[in-house]
Amino acid sequence: MVKVIFLENIEDHKIGDIKDVPDGYARNFLFKKGIAKLATQVEIDEIQSKIKIIEKNEAILVVGVEKTAEKIKNLDLKIKKEVNEEGHLYGSVTNKEISDALSKNKIEVDPANIIIEDHIKELGKFKIQLKLGHGVETELNIEIVRV
Repeated sequence: MVKVIFLENIEDHKIGDIKDVPDGYARNFLFKKGIAKLATQVEIDEIQSKIKIIEKNEAILVVGVEKTAEKIKNLDLKIKKEVNEEGHLYGSVTNKEISDALSKNKIEVDPANIIIEDHIKELGKFKIQLKLGHGVETELNIEIVRV
């Protein structure tokens, strides 16, 4: 067994974790891929100082993301769509359309982080779940209106 310090998140290990792993696994996989280093005292001290800096930066990012989440929560977004005589949309509202509408309000959200439970194919008001990263999620109120 050899003691290693992880430089990347992999499986159940996070950056900075110090674990005992089999020699072959460390030598043939972790070290070759740059996922871990031998856990010397110098390496441990170095990674711990880097982790403190990363944690500070992460805290600053989380505050920014939480402000964006609050802005989104208070936003009532309207999306104009063409409908047929019965009030049904031609197609459905897409993640990209919601992302574009948010961009017009100076809020950038990756379409992949917009969660639409059921396809939106009618006029009306809906709640959409957004994942903003860093563990922050929020709801967006959207209203689909006729063009």
